Amino acid sequence: MNFTAPEQARFLVRKGSTDWMVYDRELKGPAQLEKGGRFAEKLTKEQAERIKQALTDALPAPAGNARVWRDRLHREVSAKQTTNK
Repeated sequence: MNFTAPEQARFLVRKGSTDWMVYDRELKGPAQLEKGGRFAEKLTKEQAERIKQALTDALPAPAGNARVWRDRLHREVSAKQTTNK
């Protein structure tokens, strides 16, 4: 048998000393909203959660799951077309 550890999320919301931040496991520090942009720190918890979700959604699909993502997208588009008729 071949067991692999589940993949950890790249971004997570963490409590700083006084405020909330979005931590980037790949950068090992605060996430950046855009390359060379400001860091996702000194936020409310709600702001941090929204930014984490936006950053996660912007990540490309893992190569091994490309077919799964393509099939899921196809089903979603088909369902929308069916309901719009």
